[in-house]
Amino acid sequence: MHAIVMTFDLVDMTPEQYAQLSAELAPSFAALPGLLTKIWLTDADRGRCGGLYLFEDDTAADGFLKSALAFSVAQNPHFAHFTAQRFTVDQTTTAETQPKIMVVPALDPGWPQEGW
Repeated sequence: MHAIVMTFDLVDMTPEQYAQLSAELAPSFAALPGLLTKIWLTDADRGRCGGLYLFEDDTAADGFLKSALAFSVAQNPHFAHFTAQRFTVDQTTTAETQPKIMVVPALDPGWPQEGW
């Protein structure tokens, strides 16, 4: 599993305009091959936004980074100080630290617990 964290500052775009753009783009992100989830990130106090992307594998992450969609985010004139960082997910430790959301398969076959 691979993760990509993209962040940027909003320039000449209101939070409402960004929310509208995000809603318009959401189906395109959802259709990315190998995307497990995209978590939308917002720091309203600083006008900083971005996303945490989890992909099935290296090939899917590479495909996204080379896609027109990723390029459109990186080149958007309303997104300044754009950064993209890529990580490999430590699945062993992550499996031990996900009490409320299952990001990777649990090591304990009894998870999730009753009442979760």
